[in-house]
Amino acid sequence: MPQAGERTTGSAASSARQGARLRPRLGALDIAVQLWRAKWLMLALFAPLCAAGLAIAFVLPQSFTATSRILVTPGDTAAYAAGGVSAPAELELLRSPVVAQKALAKVTLARVYPDIARGCRPEACEGLAIAAITRSLSATATDTNPVMTAEFRHAQAAMSAEMLNALIEAYLAYRAAIHTDTFTDDLREQRERFEQDLAEADQAIRAYLESNNLTDLAAERDTLRALYQSASGELLVTQSRLRQAEARLANYRMQIESIAPEQDIYVEDSSQQTLLGLQMERREKLSRYREESRVIQELDKRIEQAEEYLDTRAGTGGIVRRGPNPLYQQVEAAIATLQSEVQALKGQAAELKTQIAEFKGRQRRLVELEPALEELERSRLVAEKAAFAFSEREVDARARSEMTRRGDNAVRVLEPATPPVEGVSLKLPAIILSLILAGLVALAAGLARALTRSGFATPGSVERTLGLPVLAAIQKY
Repeated sequence: MPQAGERTTGSAASSARQGARLRPRLGALDIAVQLWRAKWLMLALFAPLCAAGLAIAFVLPQSFTATSRILVTPGDTAAYAAGGVSAPAELELLRSPVVAQKALAKVTLARVYPDIARGCRPEACEGLAIAAITRSLSATATDTNPVMTAEFRHAQAAMSAEMLNALIEAYLAYRAAIHTDTFTDDLREQRERFEQDLAEADQAIRAYLESNNLTDLAAERDTLRALYQSASGELLVTQSRLRQAEARLANYRMQIESIAPEQDIYVEDSSQQTLLGLQMERREKLSRYREESRVIQELDKRIEQAEEYLDTRAGTGGIVRRGPNPLYQQVEAAIATLQSEVQALKGQAAELKTQIAEFKGRQRRLVELEPALEELERSRLVAEKAAFAFSEREVDARARSEMTRRGDNAVRVLEPATPPVEGVSLKLPAIILSLILAGLVALAAGLARALTRSGFATPGSVERTLGLPVLAAIQKY
């Protein structure tokens, strides 16, 4: 028994030493007990934090918010606007630093923010004041609701209303300046510049045409093409006529070699003359008919009959006279006529060839001149289009300006700002926030104290940590 008791006592001591090195396993009751034990620490943190928060809350200034409502509807100039008039678009104008700057110049910085005016550097005062105005100004609007609500916060009720009205007035003046003919002068200058470029381009084209003996390159090119085609066709016709005339002339020259310049004239018998006439007719018909044709064969029969008749005669019959041969004279006259015609056709063909060569040279010259003229015409076209575009924009800007001067009621003030009766104070939210923050800090400190303690707060913590039952707990006095 004693040995067993000794073993039990040794086991308990070993477990106790092992438990001293273990972290206590805490339950909800253990944490509550530890928090209660750290109540003075928590109270020490909560009290000063809460006092500081209350002190800050009680010194917070009271602010007054002035409100104004603006109606935004499409006015007379909406047709000229790119996207019409919408409340969200007007918000950007109202929040513009330009509007804040104009309103500040009217109300003055010393009256709106005297603290900033006293403590800022001269070069930074305006920027700080504009930033303060932007923070204090709030405006809301939607596409479905044409009414835009603007609010301005300030420590003084009268100043909040005065500043908001000044902002709205500056906003209306600013949007009127934007939608009027601000750029009309610039547009007119641009239009005049491009019109001057257009006039210079016209002058350059005229000088280029005159220096190259041109009136209208395209028209002259078409005219040259038509003249070239006409001259080429006429040359082909002339060359064909020349070949025909030369062929006829060669035929007549062959015929005249076989015809005597003079002939015997028979008073009583003209058989020889008839034979010669038939022979001449046969030679003439051979230039148009073949040997085996019926016409030639008939002539051959008649010639054969005349020759047989002359052969059967004993001698020449009748009284014989010598005189010019009419056939020779006729052929000779035809040869002279054909020679004149051949010369005329040769001269005409040479003239046509000269004209065609001149037409070709002129066409080559026009081809060489065309690129430079096209470049001048492109420059003129660019200047003309630019002048026309700026002219349209100038007319559009002038029309917008005229409509604005006649009265554009797209934006109207429904409710001007008035000094608010009651102000808004942040004291209560600040007090509540300071209490919450102080309580959270105190609770966090208490939990940190409870979780970092190495002792056992309750018998249950000992049992959970060591796994041994607690038989009794003795309170320490």
